Amino acid sequence: MEDDNFQQLINKISTNIEAFTYPLLRVDSKDLPDVYASCVFVEISGKFFFITAAHAIRDHHKGLLTRGDGQLVDIEGATTLSKFPGKDHFDIAAIHIADSFVKENKIEVVGRNKFVTSVKVTNPHSRVVAGYPASMNKQNKILDKANKRFTGKSFCYFAFAEFNGDYSLFQKSPNVHVGLEFKSGKDDKGRQITTPPWPPRGFSGGGSWLIPDLNHPENFFLEGIFIEGHKRAKRMFGFSTRLKHIEDFISQPHNKALQSDRPTAGR
Repeated sequence: MEDDNFQQLINKISTNIEAFTYPLLRVDSKDLPDVYASCVFVEISGKFFFITAAHAIRDHHKGLLTRGDGQLVDIEGATTLSKFPGKDHFDIAAIHIADSFVKENKIEVVGRNKFVTSVKVTNPHSRVVAGYPASMNKQNKILDKANKRFTGKSFCYFAFAEFNGDYSLFQKSPNVHVGLEFKSGKDDKGRQITTPPWPPRGFSGGGSWLIPDLNHPENFFLEGIFIEGHKRAKRMFGFSTRLKHIEDFISQPHNKALQSDRPTAGR
């Protein structure tokens, strides 16, 4: 019964998080939509923004699609991309979305009450990344053509609360990034944990969430945006850009300097 309850809590948290998880699609050479990344919508200072990884849209920030109220809808608006003289380790893109878009398409927006910056958590249970893995969202499965509805599926991958990797090996900073570690083993109750295929193509741009207490599945907080995954010596790592820096980037992109952990904005 304990294992059943544990799985029910995992399922409940996953369902709650996936409500805020959106696919990112583009039309291929055959004029068919293809899932290739993920995204979330947030409200900052009374404005709505689509957020994803910059590398997902850097070369094609036109013709983007996501799920609306069942159907696919176009993402349009003023676009801001982080950029560096070398590799962009900040890797964030934001598109200012019209209020009417959110209302008409019944978009689930992450508000400040769900920002990790609005709470204090000292001993979290776990971390979660959510997105639309491309391998599980093939073109022939994501569209109900008869009813013109999107039927793709999002997934949540649970990571340990603590990160035991070396940020510098990946040219990351604990100040700017959230380190994630996924590995097989046992959880804090002795239950066996399996690992997902890693890294999952299509998760870039999805939300990275903090879970304070598994017994309270209604409490989950957006901590960042997932930007990349790595596999080293059978250990699986991931990195997300912290939400507090994303908020600053969106609010004051013109103040960013070209430094190792501070991006400039490109439009």
